[in-house]
Amino acid sequence: MPTAPDPRAPDKGAAVRGMFASIAPRYDRLNALLSMGQDRRWRRALVRQLPGLSPGDRLLDLCTGTGDVALALARRAGPDIAVHASDFCEPMVARAPAKAARAGLQPAFLVSDALALPYAASRFRAVTVAFGLRNIQDPQAALVEMARVLQPGGRLLILEFGRPGNPLFARIYGWYFFQVLPRLGRLLSGSPIDAYRYLPESVWAFPGPDVLASALRASGFDVLAQRRHLGGAVLLHVAERRA
Repeated sequence: MPTAPDPRAPDKGAAVRGMFASIAPRYDRLNALLSMGQDRRWRRALVRQLPGLSPGDRLLDLCTGTGDVALALARRAGPDIAVHASDFCEPMVARAPAKAARAGLQPAFLVSDALALPYAASRFRAVTVAFGLRNIQDPQAALVEMARVLQPGGRLLILEFGRPGNPLFARIYGWYFFQVLPRLGRLLSGSPIDAYRYLPESVWAFPGPDVLASALRASGFDVLAQRRHLGGAVLLHVAERRA
């Protein structure tokens, strides 16, 4: 069996792309199952942190995968707000337009890399990233690119996994995350790549909230809030591009 990507590898981008391509057909079902349905709640928490919007504003969802956050943005924002969505894994993005059509929504989906976004500077009122920043080859460079495409005063919303603070819950969560989830994922995904072993390893390798806050500030953002969900196992980072 091909091995999962090394989350610490400086050139992991191609391996991560291939991993997601291998699980694309079952990705949505597995997300709901392995998160025990909490993925919807986390997306709702993210869209509630959008800034005030005006007709003609644009929103961008990066690392969009099969488009669930983009669809949540479109539902929240309404028809006068353009929603764009981007991911570097074509088999994942290819599944999004049909989902959007069934929902009667029309985000603009594009295959592109978060490290070199094909959008003009200061184009978007808000940028979102859900559980994707740790998968990017150079997260700091990606944050700089997000700042470039955001308007001054525009908002960046990042959902990412973290480590629970409560020691007892951390032990239970770690057991599920490292023992149960990889086995279920391997059984149900049908992927030749051990993608659900990469998930916990990449979370444990990713910097904590204090380090991410420093990276955001270094990239031109003010950090407005870091909201904990599921005892800190999920964190919502709210930041604003400095004028």
